[in-house]
Amino acid sequence: MTIVQEKLINAYTTLVLAGRKVIEDVPETAVLLDDGVTESTMRAEVDIKVAERTIAVLG
Repeated sequence: MTIVQEKLINAYTTLVLAGRKVIEDVPETAVLLDDGVTESTMRAEVDIKVAERTIAVLG
């Protein structure tokens, strides 16, 4: 994943958590994860980040 993709994912995550955007507004752009092999989508990664941050706050 490039630095730009990471920043976009973090920005979309913040906007989704703030209620300014819904997860459906996040593009399904393909991204290559840091292991260099696994493919995912930007939307899936934002969904995971939202879950991680929610767990961190509630846990």
